[in-house]
Amino acid sequence: MQGYRFLTLILVLILSVACSNLPKEHKVVTAKEGVISIPVSVVNDGKVHFYTYKKSWKRINFFIRTDRGGKLSTYFDACYTCYKKKKGYRIEGTDLVCNECGLKFRLADEVWENKACSPIMLKSQTDKEYLIIKTEDLEKGGKLF
Repeated sequence: MQGYRFLTLILVLILSVACSNLPKEHKVVTAKEGVISIPVSVVNDGKVHFYTYKKSWKRINFFIRTDRGGKLSTYFDACYTCYKKKKGYRIEGTDLVCNECGLKFRLADEVWENKACSPIMLKSQTDKEYLIIKTEDLEKGGKLF
């Protein structure tokens, strides 16, 4: 009987470690009058912020990052090479890493080389208070998801 308890405990530990490496859920954003507005104060912290926009049954994933020059930029959480796997990217130390092929991009770089696995740019603009993305621009990337 104790053998089963021990095996159960081991299984629970293995599963908890394996599940802790799964990507975190993207934060869901909603549009108002065809626009998604995200406060600059929330995303202008040098980190990468992952979001999803739900259109009907589809989730369109994207992220916002700040480069070392302080510029905010937006990208679909996909690339033209690996998008069919729908795995996106993750943060690993100071790099953005493709979850499918493992290609790395330094977060501090102002421009990422246009490699096959480069994140796909998403058109956006900023004013003093908000980063603004038009839903029509997001929906153009729907085929990636």
